Amino acid sequence: MTNSNIQKLPFLETVKRSFLYTICNSKLFLKISSVALILIVVEALTGFSMLCTLSDGDCPQNPINMISSFLLMILSVGAIVNYCRAIILKSDIDFYSWKFVGRVAKYILLSIVFGLMVMVPLILYAFIYGVGLQVYGWEESAVSNLSVGILTLLWVIWLSPLFLVYAAITVDDKTINIKEAFRLAKGNYNKIFWGQALLMLPCAIAIFILGWLYQTVGAESYIAKFAFLFILIALSFLDSCFKASFIAHIYQYFVYFRNKKQNKKTI
Repeated sequence: MTNSNIQKLPFLETVKRSFLYTICNSKLFLKISSVALILIVVEALTGFSMLCTLSDGDCPQNPINMISSFLLMILSVGAIVNYCRAIILKSDIDFYSWKFVGRVAKYILLSIVFGLMVMVPLILYAFIYGVGLQVYGWEESAVSNLSVGILTLLWVIWLSPLFLVYAAITVDDKTINIKEAFRLAKGNYNKIFWGQALLMLPCAIAIFILGWLYQTVGAESYIAKFAFLFILIALSFLDSCFKASFIAHIYQYFVYFRNKKQNKKTI
């Protein structure tokens, strides 16, 4: 593929459009995030176990926390699936059909694969460092740690076209597999990665501030704990919608120009 055939993603415009779509469509956000009431009720009945993430992040691995984490994951992925479909297909919200379950399962499966692929540089580093430590007497240094951090970042940037596959899963588009995603996104890996990072930044900062307030002010009463929990879950779902908005918009962009080029060839 030559440079002239590479479709350049308008970075700032796409990020801006993704933010504004989520902010200006508050009714869609409220409708999709309404399923979070299930998690809020579970948390209220089981002692607000999720609030441990605001204290020190060291949450005990007990059945209650595991159930809460599982519910949050499923509902967050469900929100992303529905949000993408609302943007791309103008579809109604669906949290109950078997097709919805299949989309969520495929999305989670791809996330597991993505996570395993991200771990590759870290595993290689641990192996090489372990051999060097045992055989050659290497010593750990800040430079080596920085190097593996940079290597991992570059690797994740290279994997960024997988975000197109996420969007394709939500709309049952089987034409975009991993190979096709890399082909469509060629020359735009940095834009896709940093765009997604920017969309995640506002909620990450807000949750950091919420955690600081929780540790500073405290939440002894039931009402205070409920308020902190409500804000935490709302921010989690807002983060999901921001991310969904971005991957939906980049999917629309690349698919539009792919179809346009294909139509020209058939004329």
